[in-house]
Amino acid sequence: MIFVEDIDFRTWAKGMLGKHTLDAGFGQFASILQWVCWKRGVYFDKVEKDYTSQVCPQCDAHTGKKELKDRVHYCPECGYTTHRDIAAAQVIRNRGVCALLSQRGRKCLWRQSGGDCATV
Repeated sequence: MIFVEDIDFRTWAKGMLGKHTLDAGFGQFASILQWVCWKRGVYFDKVEKDYTSQVCPQCDAHTGKKELKDRVHYCPECGYTTHRDIAAAQVIRNRGVCALLSQRGRKCLWRQSGGDCATV
């Protein structure tokens, strides 16, 4: 399974590095990745992009906005500590798995299970 953030690159390109962002072909990478997953029989889905670096992957608590210099994710609720990029990737994975379960008619109980995606 592969999950990616559903980013609107047209909006992202309006920033300071807009031309460079469009030249780099980030959006095309996602399209090619989706095609390769389809060709290989790997599940691919896009998940909500909002607050992936501000949510704890273990307890789903909102930990607040971090500056770029802050490279460590620390949750004051459960004490989980890891690199902030790893934490964001885990949040994306959690959202993807829960979305997949809800598509199949099962309820994802991420918070209540202490980090393991339990189903009902």
